[in-house]
Amino acid sequence: MAKNKVEVMIGGQVYALQGNESREHIQKVAHILDKKVVEMQKNSLARHLNQSQKHFMMALNIADEYLKLEEERDLYSKELAKCNEENLALAERIKEMALEINELKINK
Repeated sequence: MAKNKVEVMIGGQVYALQGNESREHIQKVAHILDKKVVEMQKNSLARHLNQSQKHFMMALNIADEYLKLEEERDLYSKELAKCNEENLALAERIKEMALEINELKINK
């Protein structure tokens, strides 16, 4: 797969990024990181941190969001599995009822 090269702006600086993902994907990733940098710059508590500490805090925040999204996805996956089981049970009940209706029609 050909590597895509994209220039992006993160925190007011231009970076030349390269990756196997599409240009759009790379730009979206850079946009997310840029938003995090802007949030960190606006955070009055983070102003006293050095650059390394700010990067660490951003990484922690991103990891926290990622973990929460994974947990949410897992909940939705479990709910979807439950719905699928209920749908199968309902489909089976519909078949049973259709057979009962056919038997009633025949026995009339």
